This record gives sequence, C-alpha cells and structure tokens, in this order.
Amino acid sequence: MQSENKLYIVGIGPGQRNLMTPQALNAIEESKFIVGHHTYIALLKDLLDGKEIFSSGMGQEVDRSKIAVDLLDTGRVALVSSGDPNIYGMAGLGLEVACKKANMKSVEVVPGVTSLTAAACRTGITFLDSVAIISLSDLLTPFSEIDRRIKLAAELNMSVALYNPRSRKRNWQLDKALEYFRSETDVLIARNIARECEELIWSKVDQILNEEWLKEKIDMFTLIIICGHNIHRGQAFRKSKINIVGLGPGDPACLTIEARELLKESAKLFGPKRYIQMARSISKGEGILHYGNCSERMKLRFHDARVASEKNQISSILTGGDPSIFSAAWRILEEAQGSHNIHVSPGISAFSAVAAKAGAPLVNDFALFSNAKEPIKIARLNKEGFGIVAYNVRSDELEPVLERISPNRPCTLARDINRKKEEIKISTSSDLLNHKADGFRFTLIISSRNAFIKDNKIITRRGYQAKYCY
Repeated sequence: MQSENKLYIVGIGPGQRNLMTPQALNAIEESKFIVGHHTYIALLKDLLDGKEIFSSGMGQEVDRSKIAVDLLDTGRVALVSSGDPNIYGMAGLGLEVACKKANMKSVEVVPGVTSLTAAACRTGITFLDSVAIISLSDLLTPFSEIDRRIKLAAELNMSVALYNPRSRKRNWQLDKALEYFRSETDVLIARNIARECEELIWSKVDQILNEEWLKEKIDMFTLIIICGHNIHRGQAFRKSKINIVGLGPGDPACLTIEARELLKESAKLFGPKRYIQMARSISKGEGILHYGNCSERMKLRFHDARVASEKNQISSILTGGDPSIFSAAWRILEEAQGSHNIHVSPGISAFSAVAAKAGAPLVNDFALFSNAKEPIKIARLNKEGFGIVAYNVRSDELEPVLERISPNRPCTLARDINRKKEEIKISTSSDLLNHKADGFRFTLIISSRNAFIKDNKIITRRGYQAKYCY
C-alpha cells in the first residue's frame, strides 16, 4: 500500500458486488476511513473490517464531504458513492469541498457502473447516437430549469433517462415530464437495479400517466428510460453461454468483477485485436478475429459464438467501454432475434472514465452523443444547462462545436484513456479552440454551467450552495 494520504471518491456501482471494479475494491481496501450513506456502507460491510466508518443519511452529503476531506490529514479516505460519482453522486461536492483545503493531486475519482448502463444491459437496450440524462429532483435545481431541459430533449427526439423520478413528497413532476412525449412511446421502468427486489417493467407513456398502480411502483430507487428514435431494443438474459462483455476504458483494473469472471470462463473471445489482447491478460480463451465491414463482422462473431454454445462452450464478444453506449452490440442482439439467449455485461463507459480523470464535469444533467456532427444541437443543449459528451470526435469537428460554446466553459479533450498513449487536455473552450488538436477518436466533454478549473481539475457546483453553508 502506498504511504501518502489520499481521498478516493469511489463509485461502487448500482449495488451488485460483481458490478464493482478492482479499482474500486482496491481504493476501499487501501483506505483507513470509509465515509458514505448508510445504505451504501451496508452494501460494503464485508469489506470494512478494521476500518473507521462514518455513515449518515439523506440530506447530509455536505457533512460527509467535510468529514472525508478533514480525514485526509490523517490517512487514506474513501468517500463512497453509488453508481458513478459523476452521475448525481459525490464527485462534484467532494471536489468542491476538497479544493478549498486540499491539494487536488491527493484526490482521485474512481468511476463506476451507473444504473443507466446497468439497466440498459439488463434489458438489451443499445443507444445508437444520443441520450439525455436528467434528474427530476428539484432539491438543488429549480423545476422550471428541469422542465425546459426535458422539453428540449423531447423536441430533439432524444432518448431520455430520468433519475430520481418520484418520491413521496414529489409526485407530480414525472407526469409533467412524460406529457412532452408521444403517448405510444416505449418506457422502461427499472427499479432497484442490481439489488434485491429488482424489477424491470416495459410500459408506454400513456399507461404510466393513466394507471396509478404502475405509477406507485416508481420511487427514488427507480430509473426511467424513455425511448426515442435513436435506440435499439433487443432482449438480454441473466445468464448465457453467449456474452457481450464491456471491457471498460482499457485498464484491466477497470473491468467489472463479472466481466473478469466471464473472460476467465470463455473458451472463445471475439472482437478487434486490441480488445482480444487486453482480454488475454485474464483469459486463456482462443482469440478469433473476423474481417469485413461492421455488419459482416458482427454476423460472423455471433455465428461462431452460437456454434461454440452448441458445443457447450462459453464465448465473450468484446466491446470497448459499455455495450449499451454507441457500440455494435445491437447488431449481435439483432442477429439473435430471440432465437438464442444473449447476456450483456456492463462496463465502465468512456464518458465515466474521462469524467473521472477530469474531475467532476458531469455532476448535473448531461447529454451523450456518438459524434460531434450536430454542433447546433450540442450548443442548444449546453446553453440550456446540459453537460455534453461527444464520442469519436475528429479534430476538424471541434471548431464548429466550440465556437458556439461560452468561451470560459471548462472542457476536456481526451483519447486512449487508461491506455499507454493516454492524452487528456483540460481547459476552457476558447483555449481548446486555439489548441489546434490533431487526430481523431477523441472524447470531448463540455461541462455544464457553474463549473471552474482548479489545479487541472474541473469542479462543478451541483447547487448545494443554495441549500447549505459550507
């Protein structure tokens, strides 16, 4: 164990232990002090022998952050957060409190699988080109702002993931949000993802609006996915000999425990050469390359995985990041067409990995894009308060986007995160525009409002300053 003091802000995933990563487990193991909500502490109880625990309930996030930062003078600290710390988690507040008292080099955000991707993989959803992520909680954000964001996302016909959709005291905002979408739109209700009593219910907008029993199932432990035109619905199963495995951003320490177990069990590994090389550090399975265009490669991978399953062999079809976020996993699910069971194993998404390296650029509502080819749409969303992530960005696509963004807005441009040739630049949009990056396959993050750069970390206020003094 390293000797220097450190504050880890750790994403522990949605709940199920096998969706945690070795990176998260190592951060908890190395820490002398564990700070978190009592629900998340309970999920980790078997890992906490000999550690000092500081737990509290809802509404005490500021106190937990203060405690974690104060303990940094004494030893290593893990401030735990469910899902991913950048997605309505503790990254923003933890860094905001830390930046006033600590050297930011001593603070590390550890990404985790979020309930959005866990729910999508459980049900065979693949987002094809964009998705908007919005919290309906108005504790820190006025509902008038939330309402405008939902309306804009619906107008742009985006798929929308709603966090914190309904509580006992806040039971009307969901109806207001759903009214912006067509009545026949498919909706996934995902409750207690990767925890006991998990429920997955497919419904329609009008059913939720009109059937009270259905609405009563929706609470703060529920994620809602409203399906836009840019989504593929397949069918996924809890267990199968054919697996689509998200490898995360590139470092084996960022693989989920489930992914590692599947790779160890697999007799066959299908995917691009660099994915197979990464998997071979864990698996003894035979790596098989396929050639042709994307559609042809996916057909061949599914065919060979199906043949292997008929021989009672386990196969892993490899994707980078998370299978549900802009991957070709949908082609495999489409090939299966219900004739064969497919299991989809989530991974740490590229946006989570880049955000963690950058600090806390995505702690408010944000939108994901598979590319940066719609600069006007991106600018409209950012102006309305969304953070933005664009994948597969070419350097010549940066100018049309950044020239429409507020010049002082913090941004991150990254490539090959957690790989040997990692590149990351954190700067304002105007500085990034003048940087003249060269290349392709960049991930671009544009932070939402109320963000600033401190010690090469992006820190974004979530709005706690309006409710609490700290």
